[in-house]
Amino acid sequence: MKKLAALVCMLLTVWFSVSAQTSGKFIKGHVSGENNEPLVGASVMIAGSKKGVQTDKNGDFTLPIPNNENKYNLVISYVGYTSQTIEAKATGMVNVKLSRTNDVGNEVVVIGYQSVKRKDLLASVSSVGAKDLKDIPINSAAEALAGRLAGVQITSSEGSPDANITIRVRGGGSITQDNSPLYIVDGVQVENALATLAPQDIQSIDVLKDAAATAIYGARGANGVVIITTKGGRQGKLRMSYNGFVGLEKLAKELPVMSPWEFIRWNYERSRNNTTDSATFAKTYGTTWDTLSVYKSIPPVDWQKLVLGRNGMLQTNNVSVNGGNSKTTFNLSYTNNTDITTVLNSKYYRNIINLRVDQRIGKKIKVGGTLRYLNQNVYGAGTSSPNGSTYNRLRNTVKYRPFLSPNITSPDVIDPSLVDNSTGNGLFLVNPIALSNAEYRKKTTDGFNFSGYASYQITKNLTFRTTFGYDYNHYINRQYSDSISPLSIIQGGAKPVVELDTINRTSINNSNVFTYSLKNLKGKHDIDFLLGQETYQVRTESEYNLFKSIPTFTPINKAFTDLSLGTSFTGYPKQIITNYTSLSFFGRINYAYLQKYLFSVNMRADASSKFAPDMRWGYFPAASAAWRVKKEKFMKTVKFINDMKLRVGYGAVGNNRIADYLYLDAFNNNVNYYGINNQTIYAYTSASLVNPYLKWETTINRNLGLDLSLFNDRIQFTVDYYSNSTKNLLLNVPVASTYGYSTQLQNVGKTTNKGVEFQISSLVVQKKNFTWNANFNLSFNQNRVVALAKGQTSFLQSAGWGVSGQPADYIIQVGAPVGAMYGFVTDGFYKVSDFDYNPTTQTYTLKQGVVSDASIIGNPQPGSLKLKDLNGDGVVDLDHDRKILGTSQPKFFGGLNQQFSYKNFDMSIFVNFVYGNSVYNANKIEFSNGYVPNSNLLAIMDNRFTNIDANGNTVKDPTQLAALNANAKIWSPLISSGAFYLHSWAIEDGSFLRINNITLGYTLAPKALRKLKINRLRFYTTLNNVAILTGYSGYDPEVSVSQNLTTPGLDYSAFPKSKTYIFGVNVIF
Repeated sequence: MKKLAALVCMLLTVWFSVSAQTSGKFIKGHVSGENNEPLVGASVMIAGSKKGVQTDKNGDFTLPIPNNENKYNLVISYVGYTSQTIEAKATGMVNVKLSRTNDVGNEVVVIGYQSVKRKDLLASVSSVGAKDLKDIPINSAAEALAGRLAGVQITSSEGSPDANITIRVRGGGSITQDNSPLYIVDGVQVENALATLAPQDIQSIDVLKDAAATAIYGARGANGVVIITTKGGRQGKLRMSYNGFVGLEKLAKELPVMSPWEFIRWNYERSRNNTTDSATFAKTYGTTWDTLSVYKSIPPVDWQKLVLGRNGMLQTNNVSVNGGNSKTTFNLSYTNNTDITTVLNSKYYRNIINLRVDQRIGKKIKVGGTLRYLNQNVYGAGTSSPNGSTYNRLRNTVKYRPFLSPNITSPDVIDPSLVDNSTGNGLFLVNPIALSNAEYRKKTTDGFNFSGYASYQITKNLTFRTTFGYDYNHYINRQYSDSISPLSIIQGGAKPVVELDTINRTSINNSNVFTYSLKNLKGKHDIDFLLGQETYQVRTESEYNLFKSIPTFTPINKAFTDLSLGTSFTGYPKQIITNYTSLSFFGRINYAYLQKYLFSVNMRADASSKFAPDMRWGYFPAASAAWRVKKEKFMKTVKFINDMKLRVGYGAVGNNRIADYLYLDAFNNNVNYYGINNQTIYAYTSASLVNPYLKWETTINRNLGLDLSLFNDRIQFTVDYYSNSTKNLLLNVPVASTYGYSTQLQNVGKTTNKGVEFQISSLVVQKKNFTWNANFNLSFNQNRVVALAKGQTSFLQSAGWGVSGQPADYIIQVGAPVGAMYGFVTDGFYKVSDFDYNPTTQTYTLKQGVVSDASIIGNPQPGSLKLKDLNGDGVVDLDHDRKILGTSQPKFFGGLNQQFSYKNFDMSIFVNFVYGNSVYNANKIEFSNGYVPNSNLLAIMDNRFTNIDANGNTVKDPTQLAALNANAKIWSPLISSGAFYLHSWAIEDGSFLRINNITLGYTLAPKALRKLKINRLRFYTTLNNVAILTGYSGYDPEVSVSQNLTTPGLDYSAFPKSKTYIFGVNVIF
């Protein structure tokens, strides 16, 4: 292509030199884009004439001038860029930089099964393009969306490289089923697409948010649709590019914990008040206060720094090659990601190969396809565990004793005096470094994806397009727990335990679509008809193995390859095979009158194997309309408004993200005994009371929107109001005990999501050497549970952390949002004055009329945690004295992205924010209680109520005890199981304002690169997670570790987030 451009340039130059009366003088120059890349084939014309040339392959031009004038006005233009008129001197040299045209109305947006110009869009769609991401170093495609799109909230469960990402489009309507959006990549459904794509391979991301856009996807559209288009090839000479960066990671924050001396003071206090611990404490640390004073000067060990806060390193390399001609274009890329994280023994490796080819065959046929291979390996046991407190590695790090014994010289050496091999309550602590080295985990993902299409233009107006998608993923989870790990001690007989899980998931997708278009009929009418059919199949095969009694010192590789060395746990292996199939038919009609009044109607019918034969079909209609007000005569005099459009939409969409076989009898292989003829029989039992009448969860969506383009398209403003209601929710409903079951899954209940979204994009400044672009979005959403089962107003849910018997800590309640945290209200601590003192027995008894929470925390004493009596009966109990303490649903959220360029410098600053949500800080509850002896606590407990004076004496006298605690700020740590119960102290404001990313880049001038045959060379530095403004006391307020959809906003044992300092380079050859 460049050779062709150079040839045309030469011919034009020859023609001008022959046909014009030239002066023999020339104006020379160079034309480049915003990023100093040469623009090949740009037009350079003398204003008011037909004299001109085109730039060559280097963006250079030589323009002969026709006479002997000293100055000329030159018009420089290039497709997709804003033309410039400049003044040039004869025989002078000019450098021209063109800016991309800010023509948002003609921007193409991908919607269901077709593409439209944004100005013709009738639906609510938010988009992120390659230009928004090209200069920002990110490894996750989810990062490309976080905080950048109105109505789309993205939450990372924790800070690990493979953390679960939760995406909610306008809240999510289901209570118990998955609210994740549908992902479409290059026209084909791909599960969990954001984890399988390299951000560098993405051309655009369009998020469909209302039924006008999503109803065409029917049963898959209730939670929004994320349409991802990958980068294709381009016509022209072969072009290679490299984008690479390296980074240093640092732990963003540590939790303040007790110093060695405060640790000793607390455990001394605990032992004096608990005779069970006194002998152990005396044996380990001494019996007198004087012998303990040595710990005032003992060096502390910062376990958080050693285990969670080491210097991490990340590196990304992306190489791409693209090119083509008028018939064939291609893009081939390879991406390698490495992340040696801040957490000990935690590593992440990912390789992605992506090939896209598009081919024209004649004038009517176009075919193409994308091949993608993914290999990902995640090493390290991490910080959390699905088994609650027992195997919580973050807890083990934070609460471990903050110093070494005199005979221990290295922190990675196990101290025999601290080893506890008893199973007990399972909450004993292990040397954090030794534990990390003793637990090996490797999670491997191999994925292969193919998506292909063929398009045939049958007539001028009729087109047929078929797509085919094949997606295969193979997952292996290998976990080895050595003999010192809690799992092996508690469940494996103090011998290694091996877990080996494999999952194979295959999906096949095929769609066939006819599109018939009539444009500009009689100069007034535009009509599009779309008719299609689609099938989708998924098969999942899973096997879970768990072995114990592996011989000690068995090499890890051998333990995984020779499972016969161990004994299988009861109930293992587990094998699960599921199949799901759907069949769909859909259609859409678009009509426009004078490009002023726009209408669209679509309909989809879905049949799903997830439901019984008589209940399989669901029907999902939608209609929308728009009025382009700017085209009215009365708007012609309003010059500052370039476009103005009002939109309205209504429709129904379904949620197919539910479990398979819910309508069938499922059986458990539990051992049961039936006395028949005096014989014992082992039999299967039905797992639940089956309901063959289950049907779709359905969301009714209403949307009203306004699109504005102002001041020569320099400002784009969009506002949407929506009201979504989801009915026929799948909930477990209590049934009569005569059925033999306590609940049955039924279609009952209703939720609503209502909100307002704002999106503003602006070209704030555009000067010769300086530009400033800004993009701001703000979203409000109110989620409510409107109804549950008949006669039911609420039901409780448990987050699943803590100790056995811990009460539920979330509630689903009519009138409240999903994610409501439920517990007691903190009322400080009991004062000495709340008790009567018996000097003879030296005991305290609560005074008459003082509220007692004995049923929760045990016998109250001065300094004990005090909870509020909400119903006024004088006693705090589980049934009557708990309430909603907060909700994970924010009042609003959004982001601000700013991009600057000055000459060869570029800079971007991205800020995101969330306001009004609560975080359930379960870490704070556990890290401040004294349930486990010889454990450290958060530093906030330094100012606790205490009954030990400065000389180590136990104080009993009321007057002395009150004086000793005159400045106490917090209760004495609880040592009962009630220490784990939720109270309002642990519910914190999760609002934050985060400077997420600052990037500064410099692009070398093209002249310096020509000899190296480099078109563009840019160096940049980036700081991620720069700073955060928040009142949250935990590691990070942006967290939600629970896998239970009804218990979001939980912070417990999350992998801490890090700050990243990055240096990178972009090269285009």
